[in-house]
Amino acid sequence: MYFDDFLNRLKGGLPALVLLFGESDGVIAEGARALREQFRKQSPDGTLQTYDGGSDKLGEVLAAAQTASLFSGAQMLLVQHGEKILGGHAEAALEQLKEYFQNPNPSSHLVFLAPGLRKTVRAVAAAERMGWAVQCSDMPEWKLAGWLKQQAQALGLALPEEAAQLLVQKTGPDIAYLRRALDQLALYVYPQKATDVEMVKELPVPGVESEIFPLLDAVGLRQAEKALGLMARLGEGVDTGTIMLLYGRIRELLAVALGRSKGMSQADAAQKLGLHPFRLKALWEQSGQFSTEELKGALRDLIRLQAGVVTGRLGKAVPAVYLEMWVLKWGKKRPFTTHR
Repeated sequence: MYFDDFLNRLKGGLPALVLLFGESDGVIAEGARALREQFRKQSPDGTLQTYDGGSDKLGEVLAAAQTASLFSGAQMLLVQHGEKILGGHAEAALEQLKEYFQNPNPSSHLVFLAPGLRKTVRAVAAAERMGWAVQCSDMPEWKLAGWLKQQAQALGLALPEEAAQLLVQKTGPDIAYLRRALDQLALYVYPQKATDVEMVKELPVPGVESEIFPLLDAVGLRQAEKALGLMARLGEGVDTGTIMLLYGRIRELLAVALGRSKGMSQADAAQKLGLHPFRLKALWEQSGQFSTEELKGALRDLIRLQAGVVTGRLGKAVPAVYLEMWVLKWGKKRPFTTHR
């Protein structure tokens, strides 16, 4: 099942086994949080045990699951790095699970967190037979604001659509960070229960993108001097994440610019690219600062920089210097090549 289905089904109670797998660490983390929260509601006196699939054996986990707790009526056994137990050729592990589920402990709930595990792995089909297998992919951008508003409602917080969209922009698409940002917003406005765009603008939010959000806009608007000043003030410095976020922004701008060149309206581009109109409006303005050829060149340079970082060919201090050169190269306006 997909993550949306998982959240809806979770309201009905916990199964004996849950496998959270896929490419999104943030979605897996949010799924684990939701499971723990549901477990606490369902079994206030229950116990939670955490294991590491990289060092703990599955047999130890199953032995603990089979053993009834002396102090509570229920227990959750959460296995981090579950892909190390269930990934690849895991026939022995699957046989152990199958044997356990011939006579499972009804008071035990097994949870495996397996980032990177693919749907084609046999363990996924086995988990679907024994409980739930939840595919954790990044939530589409057009769904994020709606999901955020639902989460706010559960906290008793009124979050308007435009404020939700701005919070997504400031925090980034990682729903674990979005959840933390929402909790922080609730504290920020307390004892009020209503929020607005101005409150979100003022909120210092957690997350990878929050520190470089103004930098992304400065680059998109070709404000080189401002972008360089913001780079110098980055708390964690320039790293791989910074480069990838800039790559993502330039790629979005290229997609919008190509849509504009084909005569698309903002509404058409938003629908075609799967972007919310609120976000598309900002990208539309920024894409007008570049030609498509400039955006393609800027992307190529970022790909080369990223490759140098990943392969280790560039020293620790080099990416910051290269990125400053990139901003100077592509961040200055060139009236004779821009289009409106």
